[in-house]
Amino acid sequence: MSKKSEQILLAATDEFLAKGLEAASMHNIAKLAEVSKRTLYKYYPSKEDLYEALVGYILDRIEAVYQFDYENGLDIKDLIEQIVEAKIEFTLSDSFLKISKITFGELLKGKVFSEKELSRISQSELLFINWIEAQQKKKTITKEFSADEIANQFHSLLKGQIYWPVLLGLKNKSDLDLQRIKKITVDFFLKNFVL
Repeated sequence: MSKKSEQILLAATDEFLAKGLEAASMHNIAKLAEVSKRTLYKYYPSKEDLYEALVGYILDRIEAVYQFDYENGLDIKDLIEQIVEAKIEFTLSDSFLKISKITFGELLKGKVFSEKELSRISQSELLFINWIEAQQKKKTITKEFSADEIANQFHSLLKGQIYWPVLLGLKNKSDLDLQRIKKITVDFFLKNFVL
């Protein structure tokens, strides 16, 4: 992504957060990005294109976060600790939270993700699910639950402690005891799924 394109996306994020997609102004986005309207329209012909680019930007970052080396020789406890740390860091990043607020707001208004976006969202978790399945074959993780169920429980616990409270304004990031959250999540995984 070019510097100018990223500059525009950051400006669009601020404008969409302040006004929502429908009321946002391309004029204001150009002004915030310090580019001409002509340049803005060259990169993004419409607000819809900007919104899709924001979703794509965050999906790119999600995919990068989940590119773990699951076969790196670490024991399961150490690997789960690394996964939890990476997910906490990414989930609480300002850019992820801002874009989450925008997309969540738009979803509440009835906007839906495209098939391509939905496919990328499901793919982002596939490495973790595949690792769980491989561990189940090695008999280090229980087969009592499917890999999907284990991944869903893991993410529900973690997101329930950090993502939803912050996204909904129930807590500030500074209110979170991240070490305790990490311990609870790792212990939950180890006690419930590791043999």
